[in-house]
Amino acid sequence: MAEARGTSHVYGIDRHTLCLTSLPTTNSTHSLFTLGTLGVHEPGEIHIVNLNTDDDEVLHNTVFTHTTGIRSLSAWDEHELMVVSTEGTVELVALPQEGEGETRVVAKLEQPGRANRVVCHPQTTIKQAAVVTPGAGISVWDMARVLCTQSLALDDVETSAWHPTASSILATSDTHGGLRTWDLRTATTTTSIDCAHAGRIRALDYNPNLPYHLASGGSDGVLRIWDLRQPLAPLISASNHTHWICALHYNPFHDQLILSAGSDALVNLESAVSVSSARAADTHSDDSMRPTDGLVMQYDDHESSVYAVQWSATDPWVFASLSFDGRLVINTVPREEKYKILL
Repeated sequence: MAEARGTSHVYGIDRHTLCLTSLPTTNSTHSLFTLGTLGVHEPGEIHIVNLNTDDDEVLHNTVFTHTTGIRSLSAWDEHELMVVSTEGTVELVALPQEGEGETRVVAKLEQPGRANRVVCHPQTTIKQAAVVTPGAGISVWDMARVLCTQSLALDDVETSAWHPTASSILATSDTHGGLRTWDLRTATTTTSIDCAHAGRIRALDYNPNLPYHLASGGSDGVLRIWDLRQPLAPLISASNHTHWICALHYNPFHDQLILSAGSDALVNLESAVSVSSARAADTHSDDSMRPTDGLVMQYDDHESSVYAVQWSATDPWVFASLSFDGRLVINTVPREEKYKILL
């Protein structure tokens, strides 16, 4: 029997958008998502969209203006953002704490080339950011001191992902389908997979509970999960996209759930319970209530390429997706799948 999907909440703006992040907050009933606009013919904007589950799931929004268009953003908290502009500059910006207004630049990173992505470490206490610059490589910044602590010269770098707990381990992908993990203390590779995908690897994410598992998504439309201890072949391959996978993320609370978003305008919710931390804890006696691997739900709420997808930082069942045409959609994990996981 097909699973029923929950209510969708749509937030649309007349702007082009590429980037989305989820903001941690101390209020557990609020899911905060932040998007940045490209600002092609107008000033850039940062929109914070708040889904309040205590207020009949009503959306609230706050809009901040920014001096440039925004290509990438990432955050440790709801007060400051790391921003990559459409001009390739990288800044730490502070958000006004009361009402709408203009962002304030706290620090501007001095580095060569035009960056196109920034990734903050997932641990809020580790103020490190990885900056991706095509044709140059990765620079690692200690934002507590606003100091570049490491540079990796990688002329074909595509994207990167932080180890969920370690501050010295970083994964990178390239434009030719290869992926590597790095020990930043020695600037050496610890794992290398040369042909992980056919074409660019556009998205990477570590399993938050099994940090030796790494998920990858590529231009071949395939989502793969790798065991970095034995990387000869993927643990799982899922081909449920018909075009590029642009983004993917593990659920930070239940690592058997993985979201992927693609240029086919689809968002897929996948279950990979057989290679998750939940596998050892499975006590279901009824097979019909046992989670299984495979596509849980496919969401077709978008009409153009979906470049970003994020789980809520506070609610394990809420996630958001963002398409190029400025359409943000907030969805929930189907109730049947939620019960399979909890019961």
